[in-house]
Amino acid sequence: MKIIQFVNLGGAINWLLFLLFWAVFFQCTERILYFFSTRKNSSKSFFKKFKDFDAEDKNQLENEISRWHFEMNRGLWFLDFCAAASPSAGLLGTITGLIKAFQSISAGNMNMENLSGGIWVAMLTTASGLAVSIPAMFFYRFFKRIIEKRMAEIYFFTQQKETEKS
Repeated sequence: MKIIQFVNLGGAINWLLFLLFWAVFFQCTERILYFFSTRKNSSKSFFKKFKDFDAEDKNQLENEISRWHFEMNRGLWFLDFCAAASPSAGLLGTITGLIKAFQSISAGNMNMENLSGGIWVAMLTTASGLAVSIPAMFFYRFFKRIIEKRMAEIYFFTQQKETEKS
């Protein structure tokens, strides 16, 4: 079965989840490239920029730390949103699919094959919602951990520079 056929089986909600999956994929790719390009020993590193930090210019440093923190968190709200909302969207698709399956039974199509096929199709949206949610949550937590570690390194770096100047 081709991916497009698989997505079509789940209906409009499955299409939404399919688009969210790709949006999560591209957001994660962008953040991975960003974190890789700003790692500790790279030319874009915070530590390279402030290796000759002057302790008297503390305002500039605090502004730069805030900017770095904001930049590292850019787009993570979207991953958090997708991790939280996609299972609910998948469940909504499942419920609407089950309603359709039971409507066909009430219309007189009392066939076990129709019922099981309808339930199978309805469950696709739940699986799609989880396929979006699990990677989104994993990468959200992964990126937050990187940010936590980098902010701690920046804090220790600035503390060390301040003690060296005094």
